[in-house]
Parts: sequence; structure tokens; C-alpha cells
Amino acid sequence: MKNIIIIIFSFLCLHAVAQVDHYANHDTVAGTNVVYKVKSSGDFYDISNINNTYDDEPYRYQDGTLVPYELSDKFYAIPIGDHKQLYRQAVEETFTAAEIAGLRSSNERVTVVNTFSTTSGNVLEVILGFPKHPKLYSIPPDKWFTFEQKIKAYIKYTIPPLCQALTFMGSTTFLYFDKLYN
Repeated sequence: MKNIIIIIFSFLCLHAVAQVDHYANHDTVAGTNVVYKVKSSGDFYDISNINNTYDDEPYRYQDGTLVPYELSDKFYAIPIGDHKQLYRQAVEETFTAAEIAGLRSSNERVTVVNTFSTTSGNVLEVILGFPKHPKLYSIPPDKWFTFEQKIKAYIKYTIPPLCQALTFMGSTTFLYFDKLYN
């Protein structure tokens, strides 16, 4: 009987820890290897590495001139490779099978904003956005940092000549965990 009580108590403690909202009421949140700026709006969190320099910066040409807002949607980059497979690889190398199963079953999604160099197409910065759902806000900063590093390693773009006149570009991906496996 004592063992059953200990098991139940352990399960309840583990469940309580898993539901910790790491991002609520914080402007920044630190892990062992990273500090993220936290923006909370409505039912959504945006986290970006404190070292990001293009966060909230408008598009500019190489000479420093601002790109008119109405032109900003004319710039695009072309993904290199199978991005779905590359994001899936990043997910599988970051999260455990149980975490992935939980994220898939609850139809969770993450908005991934990549900022990349216009000449190389390499991802320089990653901003992550996610709904205020327990399965997402209980993910600690270091795990998001690992995911960020995997994205930077795997995701690449071809930058068309028109876009190479910019200082940097961005791309947004809506990453649905359940759709990575369909």
C-alpha cells in the first residue's frame, strides 16, 4: 500500500512540474545555455534569443534605406531541400518520442520566424511563437535553444537576386507537429 501511495504521489508531482509555465510574467527567461526575450500577447508567447539583432527591425536595403512597407511582401526566399523533412529531423533530435507524441496528439503548432542572411541563405536568428498551451509553455528554454540550433543547422534558402539588395530577410513557417508526420 505504501508503494502505491508513493507512486501516485510521484506521478502527481511529475505532472505538476510538467505544467510549469516558464514564460508567464517574465520579460526574459534564462536556461543554462540561453536567455530568451519573452513577449506575451493574448494567448500567445513569442520568444527570441537575447542575442538576436534583427528582432523587430524593418527591412532595409544595403545602403540603409528603409524598404517601403507595401514592397515588403514582394521579397521571398526559396527553401532548399525538403523543409518538412528537415523540420521533422530538428524536432526528432530535440524532443523525446513521448514529447512528440503529446505535441502531435494535441495538434500543437509553433510559429517559426527565421531571419537569414540575404547572401548566404543561412538562418542567422530564430524567433519562436507558440500558443499558451501547457504542452508548449512547459518546454524549458534550453530545449527551445536546442531546437533553434537544429533549425539553424538544417534550414537553408536560395535568395533571389532582387532580395540580395537587402541587409537581411525573414521567413515564417507555421510548424504543426501532427502534420510533420502526414
